[in-house]
Amino acid sequence: MQDTDQPPTEPGDSHALPELLAPAGDQAALDAAIRAGADAVYLGMTDMNARQKATNFRPETFADVVQQAHQHGVRVYLTLNTDIAEAQLPQAARLLELAHQAQVDGVLIRDPALLAFRPLYPQIEFHFSTQTCIANSADVAAAGDLGADRVVLARELTLDEIAAASGVPGVQTEVFVQGALCFCVSGRCLLSSWVGGRSGNRGACTSPCRVPWTVDQQPAGTPLSMRDLSTAHRLADLRAAGVKALKIEGRLKTADWVSQAVELYRRALAGETIPDLETASPLASYTGRRLTDGFLDGQRTQLTGLAEGRTSRPGAMPRTPRDPESPTAPDTRDAQSIYELEITTGGDRVRIVCVCREQEFEWSIPKTVVKRAYKAISVGAVLQYLQAEPARGHRLVRGTTDDPDFLLVPRASNKLIHHISTVIHQAVKKQNAPLDFELPEAVRVIIAPGDPDPANRRMPNDPPDRARLHADDALMFLDSIRPDGGVIVEGVTADNLRPIHKACRRIPLVVALPNVIFEDQLDQVDTLLQACRKLRTVVEVNSWGGWRMARAAGVRLESGLGLPVLNSLAARTLAHCGIQCVTLSIEAGRKQLEQVSAVCPVSCSLTVFGRPPLMTSRVELPPDYLGHLFADRRDVHMIPRRENGLWVFRPQTPFDLRGARNSRLLARHLVVDLIGSPDPIAEWSQPPLPNQRPFRFNYDRTLA
Repeated sequence: MQDTDQPPTEPGDSHALPELLAPAGDQAALDAAIRAGADAVYLGMTDMNARQKATNFRPETFADVVQQAHQHGVRVYLTLNTDIAEAQLPQAARLLELAHQAQVDGVLIRDPALLAFRPLYPQIEFHFSTQTCIANSADVAAAGDLGADRVVLARELTLDEIAAASGVPGVQTEVFVQGALCFCVSGRCLLSSWVGGRSGNRGACTSPCRVPWTVDQQPAGTPLSMRDLSTAHRLADLRAAGVKALKIEGRLKTADWVSQAVELYRRALAGETIPDLETASPLASYTGRRLTDGFLDGQRTQLTGLAEGRTSRPGAMPRTPRDPESPTAPDTRDAQSIYELEITTGGDRVRIVCVCREQEFEWSIPKTVVKRAYKAISVGAVLQYLQAEPARGHRLVRGTTDDPDFLLVPRASNKLIHHISTVIHQAVKKQNAPLDFELPEAVRVIIAPGDPDPANRRMPNDPPDRARLHADDALMFLDSIRPDGGVIVEGVTADNLRPIHKACRRIPLVVALPNVIFEDQLDQVDTLLQACRKLRTVVEVNSWGGWRMARAAGVRLESGLGLPVLNSLAARTLAHCGIQCVTLSIEAGRKQLEQVSAVCPVSCSLTVFGRPPLMTSRVELPPDYLGHLFADRRDVHMIPRRENGLWVFRPQTPFDLRGARNSRLLARHLVVDLIGSPDPIAEWSQPPLPNQRPFRFNYDRTLA
């Protein structure tokens, strides 16, 4: 902790130690981070941050929180690092204005919409979150072009790659040094969204990767559950690589864990020798997972597997695999993420009282005749289940009943559990009511919706006009099918571009760049872009570095699913970057798609069919897993394949919006994504079956 009589050392000072950045998921964690010696903290308010399940901070107390940190010489960074829906733009603007009024030091962002506010808030640093997938020096340079002061690098980088990224002048680099790792490259995961509409890109990830999986119906353990990162013994290497900030992950962890983590890294920065990973083993006991120093030395194997078990604690409750970052026993000080329940069976009806976030909900359900006792569920069993399974990220800390043996028929118990989830949602929604204060005129001008692009006139049930293909399938497909809107082709190289271009003849060819590009691939991408320029081929960019390189090559630009659009301001920002057609978020719900479509000022594409990449990972699993069926207990089925040198998991069964009649959802292009298809020609030609209701991803449910 810095001397409060001295001004805080700026992290850009070349003679300073790297900034030590601690998580603050609640007030207790904030206090612990300050006491333990953090140089800065990152935290979120109650909306639009990548850890919605954390307690976070109320807007009305946020200024006091920032002042408290500043009084101790600690910098504060606000996380606004999620995809923002059209209806959320005013709330996002108010959160940013509130951050300005509170004098935060910086904000972490993901959505391109927030870049539009950069000129209005020059005193706030803008940091690109790890959710923006900054994986190479071109990504860093692009962030600098867009006004970023700092980037949080992808966690999959080697030391050499970190050094290359850190060598870009004018932009600081920040890396994660301790905490949970994701199997998927950050910002490139759709698995939680696919499973239940809870998006990691919106701060609602349920960590479905952590559960046991089978491969071809044979138990395979937890091959997608990553070990925890720990690099306290590698700080000299990170400093030599030019890193300016060291970030501890953990906004869902307890204040005690935060304190221990900050103290360990404070000692390491002070020069104490940290010999190996074992020094950080007390931090690993929180999750029970093994430790690793990750990808620093190029390691890609032996990074996943079963947890070793947590340190036992008195009164521990059963743990659900859907919430692996939760401690075994809930922190009862966290009043934001717990609830209490009382079930009384003595009257004519079963009476339920639920207390959540200082709000009380009461209702009753009728008593039903139990004809098959062996199928019935006792009230005590229901309470036990609720203690093990968080409801909307909230844990039951006290459940009481006058008769634990009272039986409920299965339908009644399921309805009860569903209603509890509903009232918790109501409690959260009421407490997180949108901010309501007058915005500055300049901000209102920025968020004011404009007129939609008249080129967006196709409805989802109109005939698709574009196909997305892999280069390996392109020639055979184009030999028999020629979509009016052309083809988007992935996996193109400078060597195979010309024959694909020739096969397209008069229909448009769009060459898609990868959504993750590492440093050693930049020359290959540049060679491809020069070939595209010579053939006057349109290029789809899916990362910020890809955008910068394509713009420099002078090619026409579209953006793909790697730069998803969920609001009109994001579309407008991308258009200002020279992008002529944007792609609507593939994980958006119907209402969210309608809202952005109604005011989208740029031509847009809508993917109406496909097997989207649910996970994209640099981790190397056993090679005999490639092409084989992964499944979990929720009947999620996906098949891994190698794409652009990475493991990419795509669902076995596609989603299909082609039968969705909706005059309020309009796009210029309707794209059928045939990547991963067993028969691209047949799937393009086969219309949706009229009497079958296909899986429609999040179209029929609201994206959380």
